[in-house]
Amino acid sequence: MSYGFYFNDTHSSTHGIIMKSKNRQVLPAVDDSYIQIPGRHGSYLHPGNLSDKVITVECAVAAVSLEDLRKKAREIAVWLYTTERKQLTFDDEPDIYYLAKLEGAIDLEQIATHGKFGVSFRCEPLAYGVDIEQNFSNGVVTVNNPGTFEAMPLFQVTFTAAADEVRIDLDGKFIRVIRHFARGDILEINTATGAVLLNNIRILENLDWQYSTFFTIQPGEWDIYLTKPTTGVNAKIIYRPRYL
Repeated sequence: MSYGFYFNDTHSSTHGIIMKSKNRQVLPAVDDSYIQIPGRHGSYLHPGNLSDKVITVECAVAAVSLEDLRKKAREIAVWLYTTERKQLTFDDEPDIYYLAKLEGAIDLEQIATHGKFGVSFRCEPLAYGVDIEQNFSNGVVTVNNPGTFEAMPLFQVTFTAAADEVRIDLDGKFIRVIRHFARGDILEINTATGAVLLNNIRILENLDWQYSTFFTIQPGEWDIYLTKPTTGVNAKIIYRPRYL
């Protein structure tokens, strides 16, 4: 079976490309820093963040003539050139995608009417899965994060009755918003961006900053509780699994 990849909403097979091999980093570099202290053995570690991930793909394309090969080469160039990162998905992991942009030049090695070339994509450090959406039932939702990295949830609470606060708890941490909510209001709490919106208007001043924590969801199964209010709301969680 021949595997390929999707990039910029187009599959490689559309251009007659055969993906011969690929090099996907298992783990990107981490920009840790170490400080050597005079008079002390060893060094102090200052943990850093993950660097971008580089994925290299080797491709081959066949044509019926030299003119056809040059035409295909230009079509491939148009496809791969973008000004921003686009989704990159491989056939052997169809439910996981990278956000990637072409890096470096593409050199075509021509052998008669066949061509070989390598493509390098510079990607964000983490790969992503499809968004998962679940509803709270009786004030609780059980989520099972299938990723290998923490997920950052978004909560949406729709009020069917008036309330004075919203509190959502996970494993000893909570997010609390204090405000008079009316019937029909929609509250959105986005832990990825730090936004707290009421009917699409920012209300960060109503967040209980002293005690609230924008918690993440670690891999595995977790119970998340809508502690307040206990009635008069419909609530759901949306989160995107992330992978090293």
